[in-house]
Amino acid sequence: MAISGPAFLALWNDVSAESDAEYNRWHTDEHVPERVGIAGFIAGRRYRSSVPGQHRYFTLYETETSAVFDSAAYLDVIERPTAWSASMRPLLKNVVRATCDTVASTGNVSGQAIACVRISVTERFDGRALIDACMALAGVSSAHLGQSRSSVPDAFERWSNADDPTHVLLVEGVDEVPLRAHQAALGELARRFAGAARPAVVDAYELVFDIRHSQVDASLRRSVPASDSPL
Repeated sequence: MAISGPAFLALWNDVSAESDAEYNRWHTDEHVPERVGIAGFIAGRRYRSSVPGQHRYFTLYETETSAVFDSAAYLDVIERPTAWSASMRPLLKNVVRATCDTVASTGNVSGQAIACVRISVTERFDGRALIDACMALAGVSSAHLGQSRSSVPDAFERWSNADDPTHVLLVEGVDEVPLRAHQAALGELARRFAGAARPAVVDAYELVFDIRHSQVDASLRRSVPASDSPL
């Protein structure tokens, strides 16, 4: 479905095989709901792929505004992690994190699969033309383009990379198979419409869990210390 708000957070990561089961419990039972319970978050979705040669996990958070990524409530869950979160963070590998302002979004059909295109460019380009071209591909139900912001909390500095994307293209469909078949085409569309400085990175995933702000249990909604105030 179309992105619900004007901003989103895209995250890719791997985890060691021996930690995979606990990671999935933590990510579903605590981590994603805790984030989505923050004021300004709309929804969260977590995806998974078993295809070699790409990140195993992708997570997408939709927000009411990009300012939520600088809010006291969001920074509080990062700087004061639960004991479970503190134990899991060191196990995350190959993390790519992009907070984005939504440039364009179209489509109103929910998809059980998503293709993620990480684009790196130096010049402005026509984002609407790019997502319209994506919508013409068979099996695509919606497409969204975000422009990355330079917003990296101190706790995540070690995961900042020189090759982080300038833009993130998200292409949804009802099935991972056709989206995976379009990987080369999506890379070519990124080159044609965005003039990418280097080849785009294209992954595809299946949805495994999603939750909206109103569905988060009260026990996972944290209170910000009274002395804190939004930045």
